[in-house]
Formats: sequence, structure tokens, C-alpha cells
Amino acid sequence: MQKQHIIAITVVAIALVAVVAGVILLNNDNGKPGNIDVTDARGRTVHLDAYPQEILAVNCCSLEILSYFDSLNKVVAIDKDDAIAPNKTYTQANKEFLSKLPTVDRANVESLIKLSPDVIITSTIDVAELDKLQADTGVPVFAINADIEFGEEGWFTQITSLGTLLNEKARAKEIVDGVKGFIDDIKKASASDIKGYTCGMMFYGQGTFLKVSGDWLPFIFSGVKNVMPPSTAGVGKQPYNTTIEEVIKQDIDVIFIDNSRAAAVLDEMKGYIETSGLDNDAIDDGEIYKVSLYKMWGTQFDNVLIDCFYVAKTVNPDAYSWTFEDKANEVLKLLYGDGFTYNDMVELGNGCGHMVI
Repeated sequence: MQKQHIIAITVVAIALVAVVAGVILLNNDNGKPGNIDVTDARGRTVHLDAYPQEILAVNCCSLEILSYFDSLNKVVAIDKDDAIAPNKTYTQANKEFLSKLPTVDRANVESLIKLSPDVIITSTIDVAELDKLQADTGVPVFAINADIEFGEEGWFTQITSLGTLLNEKARAKEIVDGVKGFIDDIKKASASDIKGYTCGMMFYGQGTFLKVSGDWLPFIFSGVKNVMPPSTAGVGKQPYNTTIEEVIKQDIDVIFIDNSRAAAVLDEMKGYIETSGLDNDAIDDGEIYKVSLYKMWGTQFDNVLIDCFYVAKTVNPDAYSWTFEDKANEVLKLLYGDGFTYNDMVELGNGCGHMVI
């Protein structure tokens, strides 16, 4: 009888070990307890002994992308340049938490070490710099790409990689599927006969009427013909400066001004009308609109997605059954959950709307 009890206990113990082992295998990508290997946006393999519980996000767009995940509550400090400005949607949506965190100077390695994060997420480009930061701090360093557009496959890939790093694969899939679905919603109709001009975006300086983008996603996804050429070699898909002479040459049906300096840009336009003879159908017909912030210490991906819906509905209103406000709220709910709405953006001065010249 005693022998039977020993055998029964042994069987139960073996079963428990099997269950625990199964849980470990399910929660680790490589099947080894406490080992995570993930490839970052710069092609580096980043190894962690366990899923991170304390995270530091530095350089542009790192905190923004991290804020889409539930792991935002593991952030231990924010980059001193990641100011909680009203026109940064991701900081405003998480203001209650982020405003309580200390700031850190990313150039001060000693201050990074003192924070003792489990991982550093950064948009630093140079692989040698990334490796040096990792060696100097003794902390795994994971790189994202701040310059990629969210419509490109690389943007989705880095969301998936972050999901693996943070043990939030399901959340990463939800973000990827949701954004792809939004893009499909916009692309269902086309306004290819409309010629558009977009300006006023910040990029290494304040936005002006002559700071333009030839690669603007809201135009690309809604089928609007951008009258300005793509960005010049070496600049990538970033805003650049054009000339008033070049703008005057163009046939422009609609103008969209970035909200960073929309009122000032409208005043510039008035000046060019009076002094340079600026004139086009957009001005004559009053087809001038403002959109939410595009660039401020990196691309504001959430705002660009909202702007895509606004542009599509503005230039081709009868082609879509949804309302812009509903879609803007869907974007914010997908990325940040409940509690921050498009109306909150408007109240903070970062909404979209018609402008009168």
C-alpha cells in the first residue's frame, strides 16, 4: 500500500513538472526558460534573459510606438526631449502616467545605468552606436526605425518584433491588423483626378507655406495627385523646402496645412497672393484645410493615420459611408484604448478643419 502511494505521488509530481514546463515553453519563443531573442529594426539580434519589467525608451518615436502597448506602464523615465506637448497625441493620451515620470538625458550614460532598465528602446540608426550603448550600460538595446512610414511593411514588422520583446504578441497583431484595416478602408475609393498641395510641416525648423512633402501618405492612400515631387535623394521621405515660383506653376485643387503653424502659414499665403501673384483653384474655391501634426521630434504616426481619413473624406466625401470623427476615434481607441477621443485632440488645438483665407 505504501509503495502505491509513493508511485501515485511520483506520477502527480511528474505531471506538475510537465505542466510547468509546458507553460514555460508557451511563453518563450525559443522554448528555453527566461530567454528571448528578437531581431530589431537594424537587423541586430537582441537577447534578454526574461521579459522586461522596467523599460527605457529614448530618441524620437520610441516612446510613441511603445505607448501602443500595455507595457507602457513599465517605462521608468522619459527622454528629456519627449516633452508632453499638447500636439503630441501619444503623450496627451497617456499624460496622467507620463507626467509623473522623471526625465533622463539620453547622452548621459551614467544616468541611464542608474535607472537599471531591463531594456533600452531607441531609434538610433548607427549599429556601432547601438552596440556601444549596450556595452557601456550593460543593458540590452533594441532599435526601432523612426523614419519608416506606417504603410510600409517594415513598420508592421517592428510592431510584431516589439510584441515578441514585450510578451505582447496578441496586442502586436491587434495593432497590425487594425492599421492595415484602416488603410484598406481609405483605399476603397480613389480621388486621382484631384491635385493637392500639403505644407507647413515641421522638420528641422518650423513649418512654412514652402515646407512641403511630395510623399505624404494621406494623398497616397486617398489617390490625390501630389503636385510636388518626392523628396530629393539623401532626404528620404521627409519634408523639404520648395520655392514660391515652383508653387505658382502648379494647378492645385486643394491645400492641406499642417497644424503646427496653420494660422501663420495662412498669413504667409495671403502675403504671397499680394506680392507674388499666388493664385490657384484651391484659393479661389476656398479649398484650404488644416490637418493634425505630422512631424514633431519624429513622425506622429497616430496623427498621420487620422489625417488620412480626413483627407480621404474631404476630397471624396460621397465615396465613404463612415464619418471622419468616427474613424478618428477608432484610430485612437485602437492605439490607446478608451479615455482619449478626437474631441480631446480638437480641444488641445490639434484637430482638422476648414480654413478661410
